[in-house]
Amino acid sequence: MGKIIDISHHHHVGDWDKVEKNVDVLITKATQGTSFVDNYFETIVNQCEKRRIPYWLYTYLNRGDELAQAKFLVKTCRDKVGECFVGYILDVEDGSTAAGVKAAMDYLALLDHKMMVYTAYKDYHMYKDIIEDRPRKCAWWEARYGYNDGIYRVKHDCHRGVDLHQYTSAGTCPGIPDEIDINRITGYGKSLKWFQTPKGKKEESAMPEKKEGCFSANKKANGLTEFLHNRGYGAGDHNLSLIAAANHDNLRKAMFELAKKGDLIKPEGLKEWEKNSKAE
Repeated sequence: MGKIIDISHHHHVGDWDKVEKNVDVLITKATQGTSFVDNYFETIVNQCEKRRIPYWLYTYLNRGDELAQAKFLVKTCRDKVGECFVGYILDVEDGSTAAGVKAAMDYLALLDHKMMVYTAYKDYHMYKDIIEDRPRKCAWWEARYGYNDGIYRVKHDCHRGVDLHQYTSAGTCPGIPDEIDINRITGYGKSLKWFQTPKGKKEESAMPEKKEGCFSANKKANGLTEFLHNRGYGAGDHNLSLIAAANHDNLRKAMFELAKKGDLIKPEGLKEWEKNSKAE
């Protein structure tokens, strides 16, 4: 089962390479109320896009005017997210009324993204009706820790019907030095692919699996230079020479295909082939 973590400015990543290898979905705080913006969320968004990690963004709802807070979340994030962004989350743990949360949920339901609502186990009775009446594109995320020692135990299970269970705030993840929140997919509803896949994309192909030792796929780049820049690498002669050397066999095949069509460019300065020499 995939690893789904949630972090904020309290959990700075020390090694993104390790996070990329160990995390299937990342959730992070973006806003709180109608004025606070987490100062780390843009860094997380940029790294997730660079590394093709599916991610979700949440707002911590203060009690009162939850609709305005949901709108502030979307206004803050909509121009910063990219193709790996999956959806928005309402973090409900400050005593918001069910009517206030419902208004915020109705607003997010109009958008072209998936959504989640997060509640505490103890507050289930307060939000039971709106949770059961949530739209199909909305997942239910619930927190219940038990001993809160980083281990999930069945006797401290979540409510039946929960899609994602936050079972500890004392979890660990390679690349992050602090203890963090860890979640598990319950099996009651949404699958890992659902949490990884933006709305409108096919779940079986939305996030191509990264091959060991290769760059992750990116169909949006308009050339090799942009492809490399999107990942934080330069596109000068040094890097291109290293990439060409590493992909020697595939490049030969590609050039041969160009040659068969008469499209292989003939550069100046080519050495002549001597039949009896060891040179190619």
